[in-house]
Amino acid sequence: MSGDTGRRIWGMTGKVLLALGLLLALGRCDLADPVDRQPLVVEAFLKTERALPAVTLRQTRPLGAPGDRRANAAQGAVVELDLGGQPIAYQEAAQRPGRYVPADTSRAVAARTPWRLRVRWQGETATARGTTPPPIGLGSVCVDVPPTPVRAIRVDSLRRDSLDIPAEQTYIYPVDVSLRWPTTSLAPGEDTTHWVRPQLDPDTTESSSRVVNFFLEPVDVRREDQFRRQNDRRAWTGVYAVPVAGSTSAVPKHNLTVTLTRGDTSFAAFARSRDDPERREPISNVTGGLGIATAVALDTLQVAVVSTGEQCYPSQE
Repeated sequence: MSGDTGRRIWGMTGKVLLALGLLLALGRCDLADPVDRQPLVVEAFLKTERALPAVTLRQTRPLGAPGDRRANAAQGAVVELDLGGQPIAYQEAAQRPGRYVPADTSRAVAARTPWRLRVRWQGETATARGTTPPPIGLGSVCVDVPPTPVRAIRVDSLRRDSLDIPAEQTYIYPVDVSLRWPTTSLAPGEDTTHWVRPQLDPDTTESSSRVVNFFLEPVDVRREDQFRRQNDRRAWTGVYAVPVAGSTSAVPKHNLTVTLTRGDTSFAAFARSRDDPERREPISNVTGGLGIATAVALDTLQVAVVSTGEQCYPSQE
């Protein structure tokens, strides 16, 4: 055996032994230091130019541990929201364990306002902070339905132990939806790293294949300055699928909800990671807990899709 071969074998053996050693060390740590903390899970969305939000608090539980909504709720917490330097007390809602509502319901969330949320519960303290974004508004929404459906492959499930993937041919209407919204003029020194999520949500009763939608684009999340610009507006075009029975089927009548959301980097990280199959939970911005507490601005438009061709819906500006 040559020296090079011996070194390669020893290198591979060393890596295996090192990996085994790390696994044993981690196993000893798990046995010696069991994790019994149940941190808070916080959910709060401040919305620009909307009423003060409710705050939902839950506690994490061991996998497999039984428990209903009341058992999972974090009851008896002290919740305080500081909005623009003014503290706002919260109280637990009656008959809704774990849901906390503002004592003063007359206030609204102003744009470009710093905020800080603090939650205290059973010796735990969770905090989050940020600045409310400027408002956002849909300038126009154009829905374009092709004259005839196209053929697609529908995959119902994936078998990891076989390459025999159950699939069938189907037909879909790929519907293009174009959005435009005005750009925002920034104040001197204002943070420019706003993120925007355009989302298309049709109410079709029969959902198209997730594999089909993977190749389409019914939702997007990116920095606002990365969307293409048309004069003084940003623009985005997304696509969703409406499945039909055959090549001569008419497009089913359905409603489409278009939502445009503006937020900060914590909102973007949460939105991008919430559907990641490799993550146990979305990325959190809560210090001392889990979950999401962030501020967003949004605008929503619902339209009825009843036929093929293009139809535009200008919003009220």
